[in-house]
Amino acid sequence: MKVEIIYPPVEKRRFQRRRLLDIVRWPMIGAALICPAVNLAVGGKAWSLVVLMALYMLWSLVLCPDLVEYNRISQFIKLVVCSCLLMGLIDVFLAPGWAMTVVPIVCFGGLAAAGILLFTDLERQKQNMQPLLLMIFIGLAGSAAGLAFWQGENRWALIVLGACAAGLLAVCIVVLGRDFVRELKKRFHTQ
Repeated sequence: MKVEIIYPPVEKRRFQRRRLLDIVRWPMIGAALICPAVNLAVGGKAWSLVVLMALYMLWSLVLCPDLVEYNRISQFIKLVVCSCLLMGLIDVFLAPGWAMTVVPIVCFGGLAAAGILLFTDLERQKQNMQPLLLMIFIGLAGSAAGLAFWQGENRWALIVLGACAAGLLAVCIVVLGRDFVRELKKRFHTQ
């Protein structure tokens, strides 16, 4: 009896990636522990939170990306959301006053680019619609909350973000039709 090996051979590249992750893991953990300690010892502004968010972005987007939701729309939206959070932390803890204009512009650009990614390959990418819908709802809620509570002079970015999110939602509903409802049922397990 001859046993046939059906598993694919392990690629050398996977071993190199695993070795790289093993090497990089400990300096990143060390930096994540040392930065808050140094920040607490020195005092001053909470710059260590910005460093921790940047380390998280480096680890989750570059070194060890998601295995399950690893598609172009999900990863792009994750990049936009993490970038907006990082900008919010920088605004709150280091240099205040600019995030209410910049973050909606980045979100608008992210929504537009994610919409382009969805509609350039609609048949394959419509199953990746959940992160886009989440980003649309975050954009609508953020725009509505910002317009309701922020009384600054440059509110145009919030208006543009809300209009883009509402327009993209309407286009998704019109173009996908019944598939839109079907995808919602699949993703949210409704009946």
